[in-house]
Amino acid sequence: MIDRGPSDTTRQQPPPILRTLGRLHGELRAQHGLSLHDYLVLGALAEAEAEAEAEAEAEAETGGGPVPAPMPVARLTAILREPGNRMSFLLKGLQAAGLVERGRRAGDRRTVEVTLTDAGRTRFAGAEGTAQALLHRYLVAAGRGAGTGAPPVTPPSAVPVAAASPGSPSPVCRCG
Repeated sequence: MIDRGPSDTTRQQPPPILRTLGRLHGELRAQHGLSLHDYLVLGALAEAEAEAEAEAEAEAETGGGPVPAPMPVARLTAILREPGNRMSFLLKGLQAAGLVERGRRAGDRRTVEVTLTDAGRTRFAGAEGTAQALLHRYLVAAGRGAGTGAPPVTPPSAVPVAAASPGSPSPVCRCG
């Protein structure tokens, strides 16, 4: 048995990044009705849309609005490194909330694809602002990214989805 006094338990606080992620999860829940996982799923889909829109602009085919970019669920699962059953659970909740749409690929009915709805884009945009502000306040402003040897925080909107492969780090969250 280990004897610990009251002062010993107060010194054992979670690391700053863990506390910040907990705060972020709480703020996303309170302000936007999203879990941290929901936010990451919406972020990956938003990144896919941004990439598709950039490609369409390069080809001068866009009319100015968001370009729907259906993403296979298997790719989303690989990007976020979530098991398939967990991803199905997350997508079912996001679909019920009207934030994403799921459907079968026209050319290959075995493939399930997911896209953001207008409501999903709006909800993600608000959540992204909250996440950016909170990460800046608790990590960057507190000196975590400057001069301490800790890596700088890369916002999800600055990380291209194309860089992701099943064995690479998540393009949405550069947490480590």
